[in-house]
Amino acid sequence: MSPNAPAHLFVTLGNAPAIVFEAFLLEGIRFSHVHVLTSEKPDIAPIEEFFCGGVGGSDVTVMVTRVSGFNELRSEQDHARFEEVMYRWFLETRTRPEQRYVCIAGGFKTMSAAMQKAAAVLGAREVFHVLADDGRQRPPETVSEVLEAHRRGRLHFIRLGPESGWPQFRDVNASKYPLTVVRQEGIERWVTAPDNAFRERLREIVERAHRVAESWEALHDLPFPDLATWPTADLRWLQEPLDPDRARDRTWVRGLPKIELHCHLGGFATHGDLLERVRDAAEDRARLPKREAPPLPENWPQPDEPIGLEAYMQLGDATGSTLLKDPGCLREHCRLMYDHFCEHNVIYAEVRCSPANYADPDRNRSAWDVLSDIRTVFQKCMEERREGNGGRPPCHVNLIIIATRRAHGDYRAAISRHLALAVTAAEHWREETECRVVGVDLAGYEDERTRPHYFRDEFTAVHRCGLAVTVHAGENDDAEAIWRAVFDLNARRIGHGLTLDQSRELLRSVADRGIGVELCPYANFQIRGYPLAGQSDDDRRGQYPLLRYLREDVRVTVNTDNIGISAASLTDNLLFAAKLCPGLTRLDLLRLQRNAVETAFASATARHGLLREYSRLIEEAWR
Repeated sequence: MSPNAPAHLFVTLGNAPAIVFEAFLLEGIRFSHVHVLTSEKPDIAPIEEFFCGGVGGSDVTVMVTRVSGFNELRSEQDHARFEEVMYRWFLETRTRPEQRYVCIAGGFKTMSAAMQKAAAVLGAREVFHVLADDGRQRPPETVSEVLEAHRRGRLHFIRLGPESGWPQFRDVNASKYPLTVVRQEGIERWVTAPDNAFRERLREIVERAHRVAESWEALHDLPFPDLATWPTADLRWLQEPLDPDRARDRTWVRGLPKIELHCHLGGFATHGDLLERVRDAAEDRARLPKREAPPLPENWPQPDEPIGLEAYMQLGDATGSTLLKDPGCLREHCRLMYDHFCEHNVIYAEVRCSPANYADPDRNRSAWDVLSDIRTVFQKCMEERREGNGGRPPCHVNLIIIATRRAHGDYRAAISRHLALAVTAAEHWREETECRVVGVDLAGYEDERTRPHYFRDEFTAVHRCGLAVTVHAGENDDAEAIWRAVFDLNARRIGHGLTLDQSRELLRSVADRGIGVELCPYANFQIRGYPLAGQSDDDRRGQYPLLRYLREDVRVTVNTDNIGISAASLTDNLLFAAKLCPGLTRLDLLRLQRNAVETAFASATARHGLLREYSRLIEEAWR
């Protein structure tokens, strides 16, 4: 403590005012303020004599605080009333821990115990006890007896050292836990506490600390450390298999905060009311395509047989590049997508888009104009929802630019233009709190002729400017495509990666390097087909790999791919994952979200903030 910082004495008083004088004479300390907490009963005339009479020094500020309605300690309720006032009394003095000297010698034993606890919780420069006698086998009672005992060296101070205080209360203040002043007369005042809020908060923290201690050995197995503070019964529930047909599980998953890493803009409003709302927003309805939404296959979104990638993509034809060339349609499409994210508690999303597909020379709209529009709409949506949400939008959206491979034709020039657009955008929009381009996706046709290593040179500028790379690989090609994406294109994530476990060595490399794998349960099921819970496996389909990847410590995530085409939200995909992977636990779903946070194409600082935000929201969703 600074030599000029004021020292404050805190002392409780029972029926012996002499303890205040004794504590005031603590060796080596000159107190500027004395705070006395007591019941309604004690006579404080000796205190006034000691201080106001000049014995203790005329420059000392003294305040005696009495707990209104507290005369005798007769019950637990009496002690609770006193203890609640005590915590608030500490805060009301507006002192810092390094200014507080806390004497635990005065009053009932429960008062002393509470005083020591308050010092431990809120912090103190020093906690001490004082013993005194005047040589006549009894403690001094009057001012003169105390001063004589001090002169003769019969005041014995037992110094117990400092208390740092609990970090949970480091920033707490009197405005949150105020005292109610009943009346005041001179140096006395009578106070009460309006409720037991401080003690309840303290009890909650203690209980959480005990739970952490109980879960200590399993702490490293929990996807979010805050889960260690949950009651044991709640943790056991999380460790049980998710039941997608159970109402409680559906409600829990719906309310769960979510991270979306693989979601295509063009595959959102493809059918029904959303498609009509997009068309209604057109700036030039006369130029809109007449195409109706393609009919969905029987039993969609869970068809009896897989339909393949080509048929799957054709289900998005009603939206397509022609419709979204209209600026009004594009903006409404983005707004509706953002609303959907918020509806399903998606707190972070990376949206993939191909701006060049929506460019229109007839409207004098370049790919940059389109990208700027997409970014502006998402940014505006974030800003509109920021207010009333603690200064943070309920969902933060970043963008990924798609570079599309095709089965035929010269598409490499188009890929180069898309990558150049991504590089320019990354240099133009840099603020992390805003919507920006964070990566590129090598997507489209997969076979031996379009594997990632063929595009190594085109991606050099992407890597040099710090953009992240994800690659569609292992969806319709074997494990070699994933190998090429990882080792030749330095992909930080793999889109789908369904054939990853064809190579044990590759799987271990992906896990060890922390590379994310973006699974999309509904789209994977609709395109390739996998057995559901209760169905027999066969050589043609095989088991869905999500649970195997999790058990091998691969940073696998669950995503939507195309919300409209698949007719499935992220909530639906998480529930459907349990149908594809019997035994998937609720805790596994949280591991999937932790993986998504860790593999998001945000900065390390942003990911850390996202992790903290998720930990806070997950408990709110549970409660």
